[in-house]
Amino acid sequence: MTDAIGRRFEYLRLSLTDVCNFRCTYCLPDGYRKQRGRPADLSVAEMRRAVAAFARLGLWKVRLTGGEPTLRPDFEDAARAIAAVPGIRRIAMTTNGYRLAERAAAWRDAGVSAINISVDSLDPARFAAITGHDRLADVLRGVEAAR
Repeated sequence: MTDAIGRRFEYLRLSLTDVCNFRCTYCLPDGYRKQRGRPADLSVAEMRRAVAAFARLGLWKVRLTGGEPTLRPDFEDAARAIAAVPGIRRIAMTTNGYRLAERAAAWRDAGVSAINISVDSLDPARFAAITGHDRLADVLRGVEAAR
C-alpha cells in the first residue's frame, strides 16, 4: 500500500483487545476492565476479513497488539486465522511476556514468528513498581522460552 506521497506501508498493527493484566504507570495505572455497553472486540472472523482486505492492498506483515493480546482466550485461533490469509508472510506480536514461558511454542505453532516483549526494567523492584506486578523472573523465563 502506498500513500499520496509515495511512502509504502507494508504492515498492519491490529489491536486484539484493550484489556491488560499489568497496571503499568505509563499506560493503565488504575487498571482497566471492560465496561458494559462498550463495543465488543473484533471476532476472529472480523479480524481475518480486515487483514485480508489490507493484504489485497499489499500489506504482508501483521503485528498483534493490545492491551495484552494474549488475554484473549482465542488468541491462538486469531493468529492462526491471520497467518492463513493469502499474502501474509509474517505475524509479530507485542506482549508483556506474562504468559510467554508457558505458551511460546503454541504461539509459534499458531503462526507467530516475531515477538516484542515489554521489559520495563531488569531491576525486580523497579519492574514491580512500573508494572504493578512482581513478575520479572516470569517474563525473563518467557524470553528464554521464546528463543
